[in-house]
Amino acid sequence: MVEANGSLLPGERAVLAAVCETLVPSIPRADDPGGIFATGAQQAGTIDRAVRLIGSVPDPKDRDRLKLLLRMLDNRFVNLLFAGRFAPFTAMRPGAREAVLRSYARSHLALRRAGFQALKRLVHVAHYCWPINGRHPAWDANRYPGPLREPPSAIEPLPTQAIDRDTVLDCDVVVVGSGAGGGVVAGLLAEAGMGVVVLEKGGNPGSHDFTQIEGDMLSRYYLDSGLIMTQSGSLPILAGSCLGGGTAINYTTSFPLPPATRAEWDRRSGLALFSSPRFQRSLDRVALRLDVGTRWTTPGVRDLLLERGCKSLGWHVDVIPRNVTGCREGLECGYCGYGCRHGAKNSTARTYLAAAARAGARLIPGCDVQRVRVEAGRATGIEASVTGPDGSPHRLTVRAATVVAACGSINTPALLRRSGLDHPAIGRGLRLHPATAVAGVFPERVEPWTGALQTRYSDQFADTGDGYGVKFETAPVHFALPASGFGWESALRHREDIARLAHVSIIGVLLRDRDPGRVAVGRDGRPRVFYELSHHDVANVRRGLVGAARVLAAAGATELFSLQTPPARATMAAPEWLTRFADNMDRRGYTKCRMSYITFHQMASCAMGADRARSVVGETGESHDVRGLYVVDASVFPTSSGVNPMITIMAIADHVARGMIERR
Repeated sequence: MVEANGSLLPGERAVLAAVCETLVPSIPRADDPGGIFATGAQQAGTIDRAVRLIGSVPDPKDRDRLKLLLRMLDNRFVNLLFAGRFAPFTAMRPGAREAVLRSYARSHLALRRAGFQALKRLVHVAHYCWPINGRHPAWDANRYPGPLREPPSAIEPLPTQAIDRDTVLDCDVVVVGSGAGGGVVAGLLAEAGMGVVVLEKGGNPGSHDFTQIEGDMLSRYYLDSGLIMTQSGSLPILAGSCLGGGTAINYTTSFPLPPATRAEWDRRSGLALFSSPRFQRSLDRVALRLDVGTRWTTPGVRDLLLERGCKSLGWHVDVIPRNVTGCREGLECGYCGYGCRHGAKNSTARTYLAAAARAGARLIPGCDVQRVRVEAGRATGIEASVTGPDGSPHRLTVRAATVVAACGSINTPALLRRSGLDHPAIGRGLRLHPATAVAGVFPERVEPWTGALQTRYSDQFADTGDGYGVKFETAPVHFALPASGFGWESALRHREDIARLAHVSIIGVLLRDRDPGRVAVGRDGRPRVFYELSHHDVANVRRGLVGAARVLAAAGATELFSLQTPPARATMAAPEWLTRFADNMDRRGYTKCRMSYITFHQMASCAMGADRARSVVGETGESHDVRGLYVVDASVFPTSSGVNPMITIMAIADHVARGMIERR
């Protein structure tokens, strides 16, 4: 039997070990003694880390699927049927094992491709995202500095209330979630004199907790350890999970909601809110409190290349406003996707939540909220489980006349369903801003882990005629992104791509998706995300990828590759390279585990609107079905925003909180 902690049976572990050694073998080379090629999974301890990652997969059904996949790989009859090899995986020679994995990677069956992608991400993250005895051969090959020295002065964690026994608390308002929505609401209501309790699923990091070790930071401060994904396995989901939520670990990109989208949202929702002066005042207040501006937007090499390529083509490029004060930019800022150690990022933890704590709000991290208590059609509080200082769980009941659900577009629908709400719009309309990229290889060093998080963008393809399209942005690239996102054609070629990371720059293609997915809730109360790109949205992705390739070429790249399996590749010296590159991408495909995507922005799963039959909350943010229950996060968006959503979420939260204060 499998142990309760999610560990593997001996046979399953043996198959996983064989997969690790196949994806990351030791490849002795005369020019690389003991280096990145010679250090395989066995030498790096990759197998033990991969086992621990499987044990930390949050959804038991996902863990079971992984274990079933391992057992199938070692079934000689399955291998005969799909790979033409009548032998268990563990009994095959290395070349045969790689051929079997390649048959999964390129299969015409989406489930087999999904299985390969799950194993590839698992093994490569386990291999590249933790140091080996303090360093890593991949770091040395790229002259990557690894985690930087701690700053001389530390930023202390927020003051929190420890729960060391079963507890009942009373307050005016209980806020579930502390990110862009919950943090703003908590701060404004507490400053207005209300008794506020804030419940956060994640931890309470101070600057010394941001170790900059990628595997640790993903495990500690991202939702479900960064391991949650859509049910098809085609789209990993990244969201913050700590006090401050996504605002603590995001890229500080602070776009206001564009006027055209504001008008569209009013039409779709039947409200007159988003184009109103009232909402504009909310946007202005948020920008002022977060010190949004363009003072600290010195472009690193990544952004200079984006700017250079766009200007060379005569395309749009502009400066990104950021919510930072005293940002160090340069090398240090490139690590801030794992938390800012200098306190320059004006997250809700540094602004609204800090103000809430000063005003007497009680902040409780490590809290898993099971349901909202509802009596006679009115919210009366919540029931939760809290991890105490000694690691043991305790029951927490918070009695309150007002409940604010702000736990994000994945978990808010699940919370509402677990609480007995059955409105058909709950979980419907989900948008994810799927993001992919084209990678360019440059003759000069780029060091893509350096530079301010994001300082330049292009809207050249943001509107293809109906208000939908893609935005170009860059992002810091350490090792987690190439480990999980770079395409695969062989163990050697993937290692070669990693070995030249210092010369790689990406242009991210961020889709404003028109067509929705959904969040369903299983009998176990867990959210499960169903989402695939539509033909319309794929056409915009393709247009953006071809455009990104042109930008990288114009900026001086000598080679390009897509994030597909196998990657489409092009060299700029080849004739008609762009046509061939686009054709090769088309042959590989763009959906269902053929191309690597990721979502940083989840939206629109509990839409705000005037029509009670088609929306979950009204203009005030209050539920149509339960009085005193408010939803204040990106799930209330009517559609996708098309821009990084933080400022829009915070403006909605400002609007909702001020309405609550006025009505009080």
